[in-house]
Amino acid sequence: MKERLEELSARFRSMTAKVKLIKLISRAKQEYDNCRFEAGAENLRKAYEIDSQNPTVLRGLGCFEQAAGNYNKAVEYYSEALKYSENKAVEYTLIGVAYYIQDKLDESIDYFNLAIDADDNFEKAYEGRNQAMLERHIKILDLQEALKKYF
Repeated sequence: MKERLEELSARFRSMTAKVKLIKLISRAKQEYDNCRFEAGAENLRKAYEIDSQNPTVLRGLGCFEQAAGNYNKAVEYYSEALKYSENKAVEYTLIGVAYYIQDKLDESIDYFNLAIDADDNFEKAYEGRNQAMLERHIKILDLQEALKKYF
């Protein structure tokens, strides 16, 4: 009987933690959508204390870091989320976006390609890769024009 009560108690604690986690993630999303980044990040830090291996929490923390301009920290969070994610195309795409924003187009394209390899139906990865490739191509054309003018 005592074992049964302990088992029920453990289940109840687990369910309570999951409900709290979902609530914190939902609040963080609302705060992000309303551009209240610090409040949203605080909710995710609390969620991280509950489950430090939750890819949604890690992705979210990365998004808040990226919004703050902390791209290296964002990539760290996205990379950590990769370890636990079942949908790795999302994390690879987020890393690709972080590199794209920093004008690291080759790295960006590499990560978009990884996303496509992970899920060849993930349209956002194709969109990101195409945009990064276009930007890279434009830079090459601009360089060629500058060289023509120089010589």
